[in-house]
Amino acid sequence: MRRLHVSQIVPGAVALDRAQAHYARDVLRLRRGDHIELFDDAGHTAVATISRIDGQGVILDVQQVNAAREPRFEWIVASAVPKGSRGDWMIEKLSELGAAAFVPLSTDRSVVVPEGTGKRQRWQRLAAEAARQSHRTGVMRIEELAGTEELLRRIGGGCGWYFSTQPPRLTVRQAIARVTPHTRALYLLVGPEGGWAQRELECFSAAGLTAVGLGETILRVETAVMAAAVLAATVIAPALARPDEDEP
Repeated sequence: MRRLHVSQIVPGAVALDRAQAHYARDVLRLRRGDHIELFDDAGHTAVATISRIDGQGVILDVQQVNAAREPRFEWIVASAVPKGSRGDWMIEKLSELGAAAFVPLSTDRSVVVPEGTGKRQRWQRLAAEAARQSHRTGVMRIEELAGTEELLRRIGGGCGWYFSTQPPRLTVRQAIARVTPHTRALYLLVGPEGGWAQRELECFSAAGLTAVGLGETILRVETAVMAAAVLAATVIAPALARPDEDEP
């Protein structure tokens, strides 16, 4: 069944936005009466029937909305932004891998600082397109630009790793061993290619974040982000998604 995105699913008549209407009408060539799977930002789904499809737009009829399941664990990437189209590629792949959110970071050594709403809106569209293609639950949130101090306030007392090339730092294996079954969210912090400033390292340490190494080489921003994301998606999340032994 074809899959389409709306920001929020409600019972009754639902109109697709211009981009999704074009995709349904001109790319998929759907017709009145066709059934599609609808999904929204929060993870709700529904089987909808096309009640109108023409040059003016696409209207869907939704009878029943399936509630979103609350995740047992989610992971969030907070990263400096790479140059050019590498940032778009990074957002697309993070969405496919299942990141709950992406926080663009303004660090002491950042080269790219995406201010304003244009980049954020573009990334949100890319995240939604990747969610449709990958059949993930919900859509990855694109949060507002944050400095390191603001990010630490958002994390609060939560669990966070910051990837560093400087000792002391844990290996990935050591860091994973410290993640407990009660962990509900993990922030993954990736700095710019020039590395974290000493001030930032001291702030992270004081906030109780864990320094983790990704090998001995200097990685590009998007390479480090992908390495961290694959660990979160394929090792940590599956382990923490299993029900606790004492739960019914």
